[in-house]
Amino acid sequence: MPKKKLLLTGVFKPFGVSDEYGEALCTMELLNNQVTREQGIHSPRQNNPSFGLYLLAENILTPTTVLDFPTWKEFTKEIRNGNYTHVGISFIVPNVLKAARMANYVRKHSPATKILLGGHGAAIPNLRNHVDYDEVCRGEGVRWLRTYFNEPHQERAIIHPVTPSSVRKHIYGAPISDKGAIILPGVGCQNSCRFCATAHKFEKQYTSFLREGRDLFDACRKSETATGAEDFSLMDENFCKMPKRAAALLAEMEAHEKAYTFSIFSSAEAITRMGVDFLVRMGVNFVWIGVESKWNVFEKTKGVDLHALIKDIQDRGITVLASTILFMEHHDARTIEEDIDWAIGLESDLLQFMQFGPIPGTRLYQDYEVEGKLLMDIPYPEQHGQDRIWFHHPNFTLDDTSRILKDAFVRKYETHGPGILSMAHTAVKGYLRLRDDIAYNEKNGLAWDPQLMRYAPSPESGADEFLRLRLESWKQYALRFRPMFWSSAAYAPNEAAREKAKMVANLYDEAFGKMDVMDTAKSAALRILSWKENLHLKIRHAMGLGDIMRQPATVRQEYPDRRESIAGMDREKKKKRSHSAAAAAR
Repeated sequence: MPKKKLLLTGVFKPFGVSDEYGEALCTMELLNNQVTREQGIHSPRQNNPSFGLYLLAENILTPTTVLDFPTWKEFTKEIRNGNYTHVGISFIVPNVLKAARMANYVRKHSPATKILLGGHGAAIPNLRNHVDYDEVCRGEGVRWLRTYFNEPHQERAIIHPVTPSSVRKHIYGAPISDKGAIILPGVGCQNSCRFCATAHKFEKQYTSFLREGRDLFDACRKSETATGAEDFSLMDENFCKMPKRAAALLAEMEAHEKAYTFSIFSSAEAITRMGVDFLVRMGVNFVWIGVESKWNVFEKTKGVDLHALIKDIQDRGITVLASTILFMEHHDARTIEEDIDWAIGLESDLLQFMQFGPIPGTRLYQDYEVEGKLLMDIPYPEQHGQDRIWFHHPNFTLDDTSRILKDAFVRKYETHGPGILSMAHTAVKGYLRLRDDIAYNEKNGLAWDPQLMRYAPSPESGADEFLRLRLESWKQYALRFRPMFWSSAAYAPNEAAREKAKMVANLYDEAFGKMDVMDTAKSAALRILSWKENLHLKIRHAMGLGDIMRQPATVRQEYPDRRESIAGMDREKKKKRSHSAAAAAR
C-alpha cells in the first residue's frame, strides 16, 4: 500500500467572471459581492482564505498540502507532480462545475487517487450526476477525516492554524497592510433557521474547537507571535451565545495586558444579554447581526428594539453589519418595499441584502422540493443569491427579483453614503465615547465587575489600565480611516454623502487634532490611487468585464506527516506517568 498523501484544494480561479464554469456575480469578495455592492470605488476589496482547509490540514496526521486559489494550470501541475493518494475538493453550490472539471482531471491523470468532496456544494442531491468522487465529507470535517484515515487519537485536541483574515485587501485602490488573523472557535449553530446551510451542514449542533477562553487566547497569541496580528475575525456563527467563554477570554487579555480587537457574528438577543459594555471592553469593533425581516420575526430578534440596539452599538464604536433577506414567503410588492425601507432605516453602517434561497441540504430545500417550487432549469452556477431566485415565487418574476435586489443596494448607498465612511464615523464616535467613559468611571469610583459583566461601584477603583489600553487600540483603529476622506467626498453619490464626509473629517480633527505630515502625504497618495482605480473600474464596466479588479494570489502550504511526533508525545506522557507512579510509591 502506498503511503497516504492528501491534497486539500479549493476550486480554481478566475472568480467573478462569466464563463463555462461560473457566473460574474458569484465572486470571492464577500463585502463587494453582497454588502457594499453598487458602491463602486468606495467598496472595500478583499478575499478571505479557505480557512477550513488549513484547520483540516493542521489536525490530521496524514501528510497534506493545501492549495488555495489555484489557477487551472497550478492545480493540474500539482496533480501531475504530487503523487497524491487522495485529493479533497471543497466547493460551494455555484462552483460545482469547477469541482467537476477538477475531479475529471484527477480521474484521467491519476486514476488510483481517491477523490473526496466537501463544503456546502457536497450537499447537492444526486451529486454523482455532477461530480465524479469516491467519498463525501459529512458534518464536521476534522473528525470525519481522522475517521476516514483511521488515525489514532481521534479525540485529541484541536490545533489551531495561523491563517490571515483576508488577503489582497484594497480600498480606493490602495493596498492595506494591516495584519489580522482568523480564529475558528467552533462550527454550527443551534438556532437552526430553516434556510441556513451552515446550521444544517453541522446537523443543527454547535461543535466547539476552542472550548475555553484560555484556548481562544492561546490561538490569538499563536497568530500574534507568527504574524504580528492583533485583530482577529472570530468565525463563529453566534459568538455571544457562550458568554462564559467570552468572559474568560477577556480575563486572559486583562491578565496579559493584550488589548486585541475582534470581528464577530452574533444574534441580537445574545448581544442584549451580554451587554455592549462587555463588547467594548473585550475589543469587538465589528459585529454582524442577522435582522432578516420586519415582518417575519425570528427567535433571535423577538422582543429586541433593533434600531435602538444598533445605535447603542455604533455609539460605542462598533461597526454594525445588518443582514436582511428578500423574497421570503410573506413578501409581495408592498411588504418587500417596506422590508427594504425598514432595513435601511435601521441605519447600520453596512447592510447585506441576500435573496431567500433553498440551498441543498437545508429544510427549506426539502420543503420546496416536495412542494414543487424549485426551478430545475436554473443552473447551479446561477444559484448564488445575488441575481435571480431559483424557485417559484407567486408575487415576483425572475427579472423582478434581480432588479429589486440591485435597487435595494443602490437605495442604501444613496441614503447613507459609502459604507466605509459610516465605519469611520462609528470608529471616531466610539473613541470619543470611550475617552469620556474612562473619565466618568474614574471620577465616580466605578470598576469592571466580571461577575456582573458591567461597571459597578468599587472601593478599590482607580485607574483602569486595561481600558486605557483599549482606548489606544480604538484610536489606532479609527486613524486607519483618516486618509480616505477626500476620496470619499470626491466620489460621493450625492451632496448628502459629501457633507457627511466633511462632517466626519471635522470630527477626526476634534478627536485627534489636525492631520500631520504623514497623514497628509497618505491622503495625497490615495487621491492618485483612487483616480486610477475609478478609471480602471469604469473601463472594465464599459467593456463588460464585471466588477472584479484583482484575483487572489495562490497559496500553497505543506503539512508534514506527524504520526511519529504524536507517537513521541505519547511515549513522553507514558514516561511521565511512570515516573509519577514511582515517586508516589516511594
